[in-house]
Amino acid sequence: MLDRCIYEKKWCQNCGEKLQKWGKNRDGSQRYFCKNCQQTKTRKRPELTQINHKKIFSGWLVGKQSLTDFSDKYDVSIRTLIRWFTLFWSEEPQPGETNISNQVLIIDGKYIEKLATVLVACVTRKVSSWSFTQRENYASWLTFFNTLVHNPFAIVCDGQKGMLKAIKERFPRVIIQRCQFHVMKYCLSKLTQNPESKAAQELRNIVLGISKVKTKENFSIWLADYKIWYQNYYGFLKEKTYQEHNLTPTGRKRWHYTHGRLHAAYSHLKNSFPNLFQYLKYPKIPNTTNFVEGAINAPMQEKLRNHRGLKLPKRRILIAHYLSVKQ
Repeated sequence: MLDRCIYEKKWCQNCGEKLQKWGKNRDGSQRYFCKNCQQTKTRKRPELTQINHKKIFSGWLVGKQSLTDFSDKYDVSIRTLIRWFTLFWSEEPQPGETNISNQVLIIDGKYIEKLATVLVACVTRKVSSWSFTQRENYASWLTFFNTLVHNPFAIVCDGQKGMLKAIKERFPRVIIQRCQFHVMKYCLSKLTQNPESKAAQELRNIVLGISKVKTKENFSIWLADYKIWYQNYYGFLKEKTYQEHNLTPTGRKRWHYTHGRLHAAYSHLKNSFPNLFQYLKYPKIPNTTNFVEGAINAPMQEKLRNHRGLKLPKRRILIAHYLSVKQ
């Protein structure tokens, strides 16, 4: 506290005498003279120096310029920049508190590498919170949700099983909107681009029609087509194939659905259906998680690619700095 007072009153830190202005240095900084010490000196502020170095570090980390570019810009060597940055590799930015009460929360998990995932939550086109975990499952999502103080109005997500279970436990009354893109992507991967059976061909057209549902009238037409398809192919969908020489421990024949990929696509669509069209009732809810995927995850992957070669602890610092800028 004494040093701060001495500094603010422009007194000499050696003898306590008041300093006299004594011209300027070549870089334009103010030079002072102490009559008692008979010395000229430039008062330095280490805290400002550290703040400026941190800004340079953050700008390099989340920017597009290389160390060489920053070396030329600030007229210092690359070794000097590395020395400046050493301190900040151990400081991980933490998410600030954002009020998500009655807001639409868009969440997603971004895989970094083996046993490393970052969970991200966004609201009103900015990042509200994030958390690092080993893998995306029920326990990690529940821990993440417990860090959120307020209750959102709705949550838009890709529908990962552990995520849905954690949402229903932590926010039992929240509206859930499944990302239509993820649902369609899974179903189309099971149906393939050129399905052989007529049932699969028609279901593929129905799945593609999900993205065209913009109004309640569109939804009524889509739902009617879906019901007609189910009525026409219910028996075909339930066909089973029994394995003659593969028995269960109780002696029964093991079986599987004859049209397994078709059944998997149908089951996924059926299970997603209750939370697939919430945006029709509540227009402010988006029907996809595209904002997180495109505006957050894609640039994050680009930053990781620009700084490829970093070990996981430093990659974590990079991601935290990037997300803090997006808050």
